[in-house]
Amino acid sequence: MGTNIVWTVFRKELTDLLRDRKTLIGTFVIPMVVIPFVFFLLGTSYNNVEKEARSYVPISISGQSVLVDYLKQTPGVKLLNSPNPEADLQQGKLRAIISIPDGFDQQVKAGKPVKLAVAYDSTNQKSVYARSIIEEAVKKYSSEIVAKRLRQAGLSEQAIKPIETVYDNTASKDRQAGGMLAGIIPLMLVLSLASGGIAAATDLVAGEKERGTLEALLTAPIAANQLLTAKLLAVMVMSCISATASLLSLSFVFRMGPLTKAEAAFSFSFLEPGSLVVLAGTILLLAAMFAGLELTLSTIAKSFKEGQTYMTGVVVLAMIPSYMMMPLNPVDIPEWYYVLPVFSGVALCKEVFYGAIDPWHVIVGLGTSLLYVAGILALSARLFRREGAVIKG
Repeated sequence: MGTNIVWTVFRKELTDLLRDRKTLIGTFVIPMVVIPFVFFLLGTSYNNVEKEARSYVPISISGQSVLVDYLKQTPGVKLLNSPNPEADLQQGKLRAIISIPDGFDQQVKAGKPVKLAVAYDSTNQKSVYARSIIEEAVKKYSSEIVAKRLRQAGLSEQAIKPIETVYDNTASKDRQAGGMLAGIIPLMLVLSLASGGIAAATDLVAGEKERGTLEALLTAPIAANQLLTAKLLAVMVMSCISATASLLSLSFVFRMGPLTKAEAAFSFSFLEPGSLVVLAGTILLLAAMFAGLELTLSTIAKSFKEGQTYMTGVVVLAMIPSYMMMPLNPVDIPEWYYVLPVFSGVALCKEVFYGAIDPWHVIVGLGTSLLYVAGILALSARLFRREGAVIKG
């Protein structure tokens, strides 16, 4: 009987949410449209900056050297005469300034140490690229000088390279793909789970309280716990829909967008059944945790607008661990992270995609997450049963 009531209320709440255009747009349409658009703009911007940086590299040079010939051979390099090179560098008209001292080539040939002054702007990526071009030209010139000195001494170039290092990447292609995905997917999942249910949670309690419909619903022969369970499931579904939409849009970006050159690497085929179980359990517990917290805040709020203000804290709670752990490899994650809310979920997601699942971490992470969910739901249920909290004063 209780299960039928929960199911009936759940279907009613979910139907109302899916009929609400604002909730549907915020939960599904925005992640599907905004995320690809942002990544597309970001990728296009990077590509345009790189293309322009390579096609036109204006450099000012004072002094004479054979090094200038090496720079002229580089595609895109333009040597300009500027009356005020320092000002032009700051304004972006020049990418770098090279000051060659007198007798530069003669000192180099004589084996004397010589300094080459290069001014560039580290805040300008195009200027940084110009620096790399200059470094490459200097390297070629230096290699030629070294080769001549070795020949004069009757030695081969191998004489100064007694050791040849051979690097072997032990990471499989699946693990490399997982490592790439582990940097961005946990972040997207957690933020989507946290933000996807905000509109639903705010409307299902604070919104209904403001409209006066919640009081009427509580007069029906339905236990408060059953009503709360149905609303919790509805919020969880909306959170999972948002997370799914984010993953779909991210998949589109990796396969079709201009940001990455490793589109083919975006695949979940390397995930094993056990990994999928851990991932699913982590997602469900995170969804339940955020849904319970959002319903609690929505119950405390006296109006829809106040509820929206409170929900900002939920997004911050999701962002902090997600961004903190984004660059970490699972082997570098501190053990105590697995007992912290949200931190444990992000850590387990990274282990799944790196293919390095530790059974003890799974037990601790999922176990503590279950305790947090139970605690949040107990608090939410206690508040929900208080007449003053759910009825507009």
